[in-house]
Amino acid sequence: MTSMLACSAAMVLLYALLSVNVSRVRMLAAGRAGATEDQVRNAIRAHGNASEYIPLFVLLFIYLGSASPTPFELGVAIVATVSRILHAIGMLRSPSVMKRHPLRFWGATGTYLCLFALAFVLLRRTLV
Repeated sequence: MTSMLACSAAMVLLYALLSVNVSRVRMLAAGRAGATEDQVRNAIRAHGNASEYIPLFVLLFIYLGSASPTPFELGVAIVATVSRILHAIGMLRSPSVMKRHPLRFWGATGTYLCLFALAFVLLRRTLV
């Protein structure tokens, strides 16, 4: 359970950091230092994208953590957490939303694979 909670905490922390980053970039854009329109858009998109996936992962991690996770399930939780972090970094480092960063690609790929893996884990648990 502790490792699943650690992954949940990391996801929530990432979400909080992305939230603060949106405010920071908006303040920069309004001030003299100036953030570009692309930087503002990337910050908002990174936060929005995280808001789509992080709650689902946290819910799954807490459930699986309370139900004695297997080493495979723990591994999927760790990969999902790393994937979300990579995706956020890739979103924020892209020059614009339309220009893809490799970390964004690999983060998204890991996210999708982990979602499918956790869906199959849940299905397997319902059949056993």
